[in-house]
Amino acid sequence: MEIIDVNLQDKIIYQHNAITSGRYDYSACMLDILFMILSGLETGKREYLISVKEIELITGRIWNYQQLRISTEMIGSRMFEIETADSYEQLWLFSKVKYIKGNGIFEIKINEEALPYFFDLKNNFTSMQLKSVLNCSSKYAKRFYALACQWRSVGKKRFEISELKKILGLINKKGEEQFTEITAFKKFVLEIAKKQINENTDIQFDYELMKKGRAYHWIT
Repeated sequence: MEIIDVNLQDKIIYQHNAITSGRYDYSACMLDILFMILSGLETGKREYLISVKEIELITGRIWNYQQLRISTEMIGSRMFEIETADSYEQLWLFSKVKYIKGNGIFEIKINEEALPYFFDLKNNFTSMQLKSVLNCSSKYAKRFYALACQWRSVGKKRFEISELKKILGLINKKGEEQFTEITAFKKFVLEIAKKQINENTDIQFDYELMKKGRAYHWIT
């Protein structure tokens, strides 16, 4: 099995819209692994080898190997929640993650049930510039970049703040919420995403918060 070899020059990756706007909490490291797989997809192929050095060369960031091992352990168990008008689905994208000791290479196998979200996407996909999304170091910047690419042709998209937080993994199953104060949400999520996207990607990103009564309720 060959290691994924990526040429960043104008490399475009395609991601199913259900993954783009699904509810899940991936770290920046885990998202980079996902994007590397998307960059090397081959029809019918389920297993992929990824080199740590390859990602470090692309991003210019050194990966902590302990962090990597934690990420590869977690990525196989993280659930995606995908909701449509007709159904609510809980899905695991990967069925196996194996870390090969001593050489900075790991193997990931796509879950058979998740194959429709990787292949034969037809019109239901988001196209992104691989270099742009990898250049962002914040997991929130990566997610907002993908969402912005999904709605690029429209130019804007309005979310309820609570729904957006669920998409970003900031509200868990127990209803526990991070960054409950709007000032903290702006400082640690929105402003960081805005700065990184505008400095490192092929799009310009901004947002507007809107109130319902006395509290902020929507974000555009």
